Order: sequence, then structure tokens, then C-alpha cells
Amino acid sequence: MPKQAPTVLKISNFKRNNPKAEVYIRTFQEHKADHPFVMSAHAHDFYLVMLFTKGSGSHTIDFNEYKISRGAMFFMSPSEVHSWKLSDDADGYILFFNSSFHLMEALSRQLFNLPFFRTKNKISYALLNEKDLKQTSNIFKSMLTENSFDSKYLPFIMRSYMDVLLYKLASVIKADALKQETMGSVLPELETLIGLYYKEHHSVLFYAEKLHTTSQQLNATAKNYLDKTVQDLIHERVMAEARRLLVYSSLTVSEIAYELNFKDNSYFNRFFKKEEGLTPDQFRKKF
Repeated sequence: MPKQAPTVLKISNFKRNNPKAEVYIRTFQEHKADHPFVMSAHAHDFYLVMLFTKGSGSHTIDFNEYKISRGAMFFMSPSEVHSWKLSDDADGYILFFNSSFHLMEALSRQLFNLPFFRTKNKISYALLNEKDLKQTSNIFKSMLTENSFDSKYLPFIMRSYMDVLLYKLASVIKADALKQETMGSVLPELETLIGLYYKEHHSVLFYAEKLHTTSQQLNATAKNYLDKTVQDLIHERVMAEARRLLVYSSLTVSEIAYELNFKDNSYFNRFFKKEEGLTPDQFRKKF
């Protein structure tokens, strides 16, 4: 049977103890028991924060493999594909949320300034020491407790706890290459638009018009904050999807080229080899 592209899961696909909370939070053992399908490769349309308190194994996020051990933290953004190889005793806490929930009450776009969800120097993995592990576990436990209550203020309580969790993690996680800079206000919208339209629209002008600016101004902002052009960002998104389809689906290279709106197969092959250093067929065989 042909392989299909990885399933993109929504929070609504998961059984929530308290839907009023507008977030999903469980222990990992409970999560895995209720949703065995999460052990197969898949993507999400939401953000994920995961803490392992015990167990071993590996976690692969978009072809990058990370070791699982006590204190391992993982952060994922929408569309990233991941899969697990876990010991039976692996446990911890898992949290899902949508950007709309984090931006509740029209707060500024701080989500995109956090080191684990930004575009530049994004952190997907960290290993906490025992002190930080204990503090982070206590925040997860408090969120689980609050999630059991029925209160009209529950979304606000959970949002407040989530802020404490994310900012606490941002304060303890270190990365040599990370610079805490404020992104240009237009870049989160640009990233969202590229996620929506990258298959149909590969031109910078399309995104500039959507954002009521010029191609030159948009490129200058991206270059200033991300050290990349808008075309670089579009190509990165197209390549991410191309890699996923080559590895996780049985679509032919021609079908993938059509899926990604390339005018012909040879153009897609040239584009892919220029970006990856391998042809699509060579990349598929490599994995």
C-alpha cells in the first residue's frame, strides 16, 4: 500500500480532560495510552512543549534526531514532522496550544520571540539540570491540577501558567548562538502567510502585497532580523515539505513537483539539488 504524507493533527483530534481550558495537557503515559497513533510519524497545526521525567530513546524532528533522557525538553512549531522511539517507562508532561490562545487578549507577538518558536536560531531540544527539572515539573503539575477545575476563568489561569512555564524555560535555556532580539513586527505575519501559501505562491511580491508593504522593505526587514531574504524563507518552507514528502510518502518525484506547484519535474529537480546538494531521488534513497 502506498505511503501517505504524514498526518497533520489538530488539538481536536485529542481527548481533553477539560476542553474549557483551550489547551491540551497530560502526562505522557496517559497521552500515549489514549492516543496510540502518536507513535507514528505525524505533524501538528499547533505548538508543542514536552518534558521527559524518565525513560530513554530518541525523538526525530524533521530529520534531526535527539536523545531522550530525564530532563529532556522538546519544542515544536506547526508543520514540523516528528516520530518517537521510546522505552516503555518513558514519562513526563506534554502541552499543546494554538498561537491564538497564547495571543489571547491581543497581547503582543511575544510567542515568536521565545527561543523555541522563533524562525532564527530556533531551539528544538534542551536538557534541564535537576533543579530546573524540578521547578518545571512543578509548573506542569500545577497546570494539570488547575485543568481539573470547572471555572469561567480557567482559560486565563492556564494562559498565565503557560506564560510562567515558557518564560521560565526561556530564562534557563542557554544557546551560544542565540541573541535575544525583538523581531520585526511584520515577520510573524510573514511566517504565517508563507505557511498558508508557499505551495501556490513563490514570489516575494505576493507576500509584500498581502502585508501592505513593498518587496524591498519586506526583504530589508527579513535580512535585518533573520539574515535571510524573503525568497530564502519561501524556499526553506518548500524544501521542508519536499523532504517530508520524499521520505514519508510514496508520491513520485513528478507528483511531488506537481504538489508543490513547480511548472515541470526538471525545474523541481534543479531547485532541490541546488538547495540540498542531492537530487530528489538521491535524497529519498539516503533515508
